[in-house]
Amino acid sequence: MAETGITPIAVNKRNQKRHPGTCREIALETRLAELEAQVRARDEFLAIAAHELRNPMTPIAAWVELLLGIARREPSRIPPQMLHGLERLERLVEAYVRRATTFLDVSRISSQNLQLTFTELNLSSLIRDTVTAMVPAAENAGCRVSLAIQQSVTASLDRTAVEQIVENILSNAVRYGAGWPIAVTLSSNAGTAQLTIRDQGMGISEADQARIFDQFQRAKANNTSGGFGVGLWITR
Repeated sequence: MAETGITPIAVNKRNQKRHPGTCREIALETRLAELEAQVRARDEFLAIAAHELRNPMTPIAAWVELLLGIARREPSRIPPQMLHGLERLERLVEAYVRRATTFLDVSRISSQNLQLTFTELNLSSLIRDTVTAMVPAAENAGCRVSLAIQQSVTASLDRTAVEQIVENILSNAVRYGAGWPIAVTLSSNAGTAQLTIRDQGMGISEADQARIFDQFQRAKANNTSGGFGVGLWITR
């Protein structure tokens, strides 16, 4: 009697089927784990790629800076074409480094590993210096940049982050408003600073305005070249 009482129970356990809902949950958990692994692999690849792309440019940038310094100190010995060429090369190297850094920023933000260092800054000077450094590129695109910066605006901010925000938005203004003036203003009121970068380009539709600050998004009507669709996402 003991054997007949145990055997049916053992058979039932061996032949028991999982509920369809349980199978779906297991499949979803497995797929979620696979996707998370893929995201981690992507972020690791972006971080490695950023370092590998940026590191070789460090000695190149140093040599360009050295040669440009010599050329500027002794202009009578250097043909004007060579000086202009070195200045152009310096801008190209800086643009390359910014693009390589973009990959690293995407990786850090996606992995929630972005570190910000807050210090008391003269925001007026920082905005002016950052914009001034980009004026040659803007003028090359036919954009006249005007500055209206309120003096002595200070704030506790991350310097590199502020520079990136200004560079990204101003670069967009140059790209989409080529040939037209760009106005940069900074004002402060009641403890709040407001930075405005206004171009006179093609404009952005309301539908696109709702999504261009998302990752890898660009305006649908955009016919310009360049850009990864991450600059405004990083800015946000």
